[in-house]
Amino acid sequence: MSAVTALRRMVPLVIVAAGCNPRIGEYEERGDRYSAQGSYVDALVEYELALEEAGGRAPVGLRMKAGALALRSKSFSDASRHFDALLKNEDSYRDRVAALYNLQAQRWRAAGDTFAAVQAVQWLVERDSTANLGPLYFLLGDAAYARPDYDAAIRAYLLGLARAQAQAPPEVYARLGDAFERKRQCATAIEYYERYLAADSAAATGDARYRYGTCAFRLAERAFNNDDLPSARKYVEIVLRNGEPVSRIDDAELIMARIHEWDGNREAAMETYKRIAERNAGRQSRAGLEAYRRFKQLEFGLPLRSEERARAAEERAAGEGEG
Repeated sequence: MSAVTALRRMVPLVIVAAGCNPRIGEYEERGDRYSAQGSYVDALVEYELALEEAGGRAPVGLRMKAGALALRSKSFSDASRHFDALLKNEDSYRDRVAALYNLQAQRWRAAGDTFAAVQAVQWLVERDSTANLGPLYFLLGDAAYARPDYDAAIRAYLLGLARAQAQAPPEVYARLGDAFERKRQCATAIEYYERYLAADSAAATGDARYRYGTCAFRLAERAFNNDDLPSARKYVEIVLRNGEPVSRIDDAELIMARIHEWDGNREAAMETYKRIAERNAGRQSRAGLEAYRRFKQLEFGLPLRSEERARAAEERAAGEGEG
């Protein structure tokens, strides 16, 4: 017997094996009718029956229909089961399945069904960490931020900004600022608080403005204590321009007055000390008392701190020369 003759005899056998159970086609046809009528639960039941009849020889198209319908019905575990079985044998369908999840995630996101959208996005990420999800990354960021998992939220938000910045809701910047602040990275947090305040005029009286100023004051204090006067000035100006936190305005101006002293600007230093003292007249605040005392000292003619530091440096150099 030739190879061609043997092949011709095998083909009918394959056809018979595939078509020996007409119930598979009947179930699938009924499922198609139900699906066209919008009876998706009934359709999915029919597809499941067809798959059960087919066993391990289920047609690819049938598996795709069942998975798509399960996903549309938000039966996420069933959808994963069908698509994982499909992709195990037909990897060429991977892009098609991914596009389906992406489409459903976009629809649910637009409809406000965040939970369903996140389920779809997580399926995509778990199976391809390099997938470009565009604005869907913001959904992942929101879900991580709500847990809270600030590291995961930062990663997702930054990926979203890298791929779909124009579609970023203003709240993304506020949450990035908060996440970085909680990780004690105030310098980075400030950048995102600034973006949020610029993007959302309604945020001007919100919590982000307070957090923005609080971060800036912390950095101003740290920079001043480390003799980094340019940075201290930069962050103090942010606090004063922002006007928040109100409880730190006097302390921020006190730092600015000291910076004026180090710069050798007696007039600016005295004006700032005087302004703090007048604002605190009759109140025994630490900043008010210190500002009043230092204003009077400078008014009396005592040297600026910059002059004192220069004199101390000269005395130190003279002592070293004698030694």
